[in-house]
Amino acid sequence: MRRRRSFFFPAALLVATICAGAARLQAQQHDSSPLVAALPFANSVVGDERAALDPLVSGVPELLLIELSRHPAVHVVEPARVRRVLASQKLDRQQRIDDEAASHVGRILGAQWVIRGTFTSDGRGAIRVAASMVNVGTGQVEHGASAEGKEANVAALIVQLAERVGHDMRLAELPKESRRGRELARKGSSAATLTFARAIEARDSGRLQEAIATLEQLLSDNPDYEPAQNELARLHSGTGR
Repeated sequence: MRRRRSFFFPAALLVATICAGAARLQAQQHDSSPLVAALPFANSVVGDERAALDPLVSGVPELLLIELSRHPAVHVVEPARVRRVLASQKLDRQQRIDDEAASHVGRILGAQWVIRGTFTSDGRGAIRVAASMVNVGTGQVEHGASAEGKEANVAALIVQLAERVGHDMRLAELPKESRRGRELARKGSSAATLTFARAIEARDSGRLQEAIATLEQLLSDNPDYEPAQNELARLHSGTGR
């Protein structure tokens, strides 16, 4: 009996230690700031507008990450890292990426969440943008959000989409100092949004000088457009996203 007790108590202690460690790890994962990646959005537009709106393939996820990163609790994966992983996995930016592939990309990136999405137009001036949040750990979509309205209000729709995604992620209220930037983003013109998207498309395709020229032209017309200011500074410093 003594031998059994001497074996039992250390074994029980070991099990308790493992369980406590697992609980601590789970708590740390729950409390840690999420790392979020965004994949190129699928262009589901049919008809003449498809080519004109194609820059949003890169532009929507870029602007979505900008809005989410206004929350101090959120960390985002730099788009350049996403592009490298997509290339290494032979995933084309124009193809629709399913949940399994999105989860696989997320694991390589070390992200907890991967956003994938699509946009479409009715051909009469209305646009719909939808996003799905893939939990990398489970490989399942846990949150979905969409926003729709006039193409002229595409900037506000992207902000609205970011707000709905943030709500689903249970993010805290946006800090006061970040609210002004969000309201300015909400008021952005469709022309500025599409021009910025074209610059991001050029950057993602390796046409850096074209991206810089496009951003400089955008800022000459819209000197307060924050995304262009920040991206141009990154490109000039050689740290473009």
